[in-house]
Amino acid sequence: MAGLTEISYYGRKGITYGAIIMVILMLIPITLRISKQIYLKLNPPPPPPPTTEYGKLPLLKFPQVEGVTPNTKPIYKLETITGGLPQLPGVGKVYVVGINKSRLLELERVKTRVRFLKFHDEPERLSENVFRFANSSPPTELIADMVSGKFSYKLDFVSDPANFLPVSLPTVDQAASELKGFLGSMQSLSEDLANGIVKGKYLIATESGEMVESPSYSEANMVRIDLFRADKDKMAFVNGGGKTSTVNALFSGVGDKLARIVSINFAYSQIVGEDFATYPLKSVDQAWSELTQGKAYISKNISSVTVRRVSLAYYESDDLQAFVQPVFVFEGDEDFFAYVQAVDPKYLEESK
Repeated sequence: MAGLTEISYYGRKGITYGAIIMVILMLIPITLRISKQIYLKLNPPPPPPPTTEYGKLPLLKFPQVEGVTPNTKPIYKLETITGGLPQLPGVGKVYVVGINKSRLLELERVKTRVRFLKFHDEPERLSENVFRFANSSPPTELIADMVSGKFSYKLDFVSDPANFLPVSLPTVDQAASELKGFLGSMQSLSEDLANGIVKGKYLIATESGEMVESPSYSEANMVRIDLFRADKDKMAFVNGGGKTSTVNALFSGVGDKLARIVSINFAYSQIVGEDFATYPLKSVDQAWSELTQGKAYISKNISSVTVRRVSLAYYESDDLQAFVQPVFVFEGDEDFFAYVQAVDPKYLEESK
């Protein structure tokens, strides 16, 4: 018969071995999980095949650049941080853009929204979808597209000398806040604009209407604001203006907040929900080849340029577009940039 000492000894052993077994059992799922993560990192599963559910996509329409013709073919030199072209995804997302289907209903909505701008008369119809609101005092106009939602507001600022006095010129932050307030009143302030990037610069306007950039706030009598959409899928939105946005405004130094709005331009592709389709993309080498062959949208007529950065972005057009699509972006010296439509040509409509 075992003594108490022996029972105590084996009891302690049992507890020790039991604890070891419990620790091992606890470590097994953790070890398996870590091993799986390491394996998947070293051997990632292939991405799901592109859905291409929107069928063939339209060719992107880029604006015409003064001095640039189909024969404009700069000499390109590639000098990126890595020394070559980057590795970029082979599949990209495409989003549907919403439009206003009821022109008459939208017109009534716009009439209500622009009352704060003191537009009370019936608008002039410029085309099937575009209407012009006008005032004589102050001399302002607003041209709005009832289908795309695009609009431009303009004050004839040269007619009043007070517009050139920087008495109450807002700072960039103040002007950005006032622009967002204006867009809110027009029910055009989306979340990605509200949380987007603001760029501003101070200008000196002359009585002839010409403007040059001011070296400082104290010497300026105008401030320009460009409001960019927040990134989507870790990709920026770009447009034909490059460093300017399709949503922008100009403010004078007049004290009254409404009276100091010189101009506001708004062109915005409203993405419908979060639904998207995926499409195969060209390789970055193919995009580079198209750039060097003159098959890209380029920002200026230049004889040669060094490209410093290559990336993917979403293209935002000034004009109505059915889809938001990705483009390859090539950025270089002297503020040069170029775009190449990124979707594989097999999934694009033929040019008309």
